[in-house]
Amino acid sequence: MLNPCLNPDTLAAEKAAQLVVPSPLAPQLEDRLDPSRLLAPLSPLIASWDLRPCPGGCQVIIRFQNGYGAIISEDRRLAGTYEIAPLRFHGQGTEDYEFYFRSHVPDLTWCSESDEIIQVCAQIARLLPPDKV
Repeated sequence: MLNPCLNPDTLAAEKAAQLVVPSPLAPQLEDRLDPSRLLAPLSPLIASWDLRPCPGGCQVIIRFQNGYGAIISEDRRLAGTYEIAPLRFHGQGTEDYEFYFRSHVPDLTWCSESDEIIQVCAQIARLLPPDKV
């Protein structure tokens, strides 16, 4: 039986707030996106990487030795799903890149498994260097 003294909107908001509390055992977003762990099979091809905050979490920007890279971020709408886009670096700085949409690598890929992320990043790491294209 419903209690007439309770506002259903308030009750629903309180229940939703309880569901948002993260478990202390749940891995932090930074841990899930750690390139040294996630992309260990590609480590010989990685020149550098940068972990930075973004709306809704954080993102990783990876620079491969061939002058290309990848930006990986968790999809804010679907937890456990990652967005990957290819990049082309045009300088030595961490901000010296642009999205690169002129290769066989998809412009934007959604992945939920680390093997899928590794596969997409491996495709980017195998692109011919920009000066050879």
